[in-house]
Amino acid sequence: MSLRKQKTPEDRTKEIRFNTHVGTRLRNIRCKNGYSQTNLADELKVTFQQVQKYENGKNGLSCEKALKLARLFKVNVEYFAEGFNFDNYTSNLKYEDRFPEINRCNQVRNEKLYPNPNSFDGLSEQMNDAFLVEETLKIGQ
Repeated sequence: MSLRKQKTPEDRTKEIRFNTHVGTRLRNIRCKNGYSQTNLADELKVTFQQVQKYENGKNGLSCEKALKLARLFKVNVEYFAEGFNFDNYTSNLKYEDRFPEINRCNQVRNEKLYPNPNSFDGLSEQMNDAFLVEETLKIGQ
């Protein structure tokens, strides 16, 4: 018989939101300081896959890991929770707040294939230009 209380779906949702926020903050400070996921994993004595899980919010940081990261990056441990509203479990981080990945050309390539969803204005202008050129060709023939 277990005395441990089962988490409700609402509790799990709150936990995921917080872990995702912490993961974004971790990713930003890692990129800002020039660490790759592999370098950071070596510092924490975990695999790079574990660092990926921290950054994606799939796994939460333990207190020990959060303290190690705070010391490594010379920030307060509260850095990882800054900008998170515990009243309604929302983050103030936006898509633009995510730093681009370092030492990879995938970021540029992915931006062409999967544009920033918050930049539809630039995308629609390109589509309108392409449409106008196509219509001009049809009319001019």
